[in-house]
Amino acid sequence: MKITLPETAIDTLKSILKDNQDKPNNIRVYFAGVGCGGPSFGLALDEKKEDDLTYEVGELQFVMSSDEYSQYGDIIIEDTGFGFRVIPENMKDQGGGGCSGCSGCH
Repeated sequence: MKITLPETAIDTLKSILKDNQDKPNNIRVYFAGVGCGGPSFGLALDEKKEDDLTYEVGELQFVMSSDEYSQYGDIIIEDTGFGFRVIPENMKDQGGGGCSGCSGCH
């Protein structure tokens, strides 16, 4: 498992962990559903589960379900300045995230 993210995202996530010391210190990458732009992913502070894969970058410990990793692969986390965009590496050039091709989003 590999997770790629910029230094700005590492710094922001370290700050979040520091502000939430009463919560688990693992950052879970999780599948959050499917929208107009395809699969959607999120980040949450969570305990490591038995079937999780782990990856450390910049002193941050990421966890992800082995089943979700098998389906979606390595992850890229982009710092948007207003939060994070979490996308599978193999989908980074597919755009998405909007509703330009979907008549169901208003």
